[in-house]
Amino acid sequence: MPVWLWVAQFVFMLIQPLINFVLRLLGIGFVTYVGYNVLLEQVAGYVTSRMGSSTLVIQQILGLAKVDVAINIFLAAVTTRLVIAGLNKAQDRRRSQVWRKPGGTSIEA
Repeated sequence: MPVWLWVAQFVFMLIQPLINFVLRLLGIGFVTYVGYNVLLEQVAGYVTSRMGSSTLVIQQILGLAKVDVAINIFLAAVTTRLVIAGLNKAQDRRRSQVWRKPGGTSIEA
């Protein structure tokens, strides 16, 4: 058997787990993204339909109070929180301790 064939098999043995890992990560990310978008659309649609099914006077009061804007701000805040949590997890950043006891690694005045 030629040497280049052994080298090619060895390279494929090294690359295959990496390719599987990347494809698995892409699949999980895609499913999470699509699932969250569907969930967010369902929540927004449910709230909007509930607001639209009320009487005209209540709809006018909700419009004056800008309840629809508040709901959109709330859903945007939830989305932002999930994105930041995902980025922190992807970077594997842990919360650093703010206070350290005197001595050791802290700077003493």
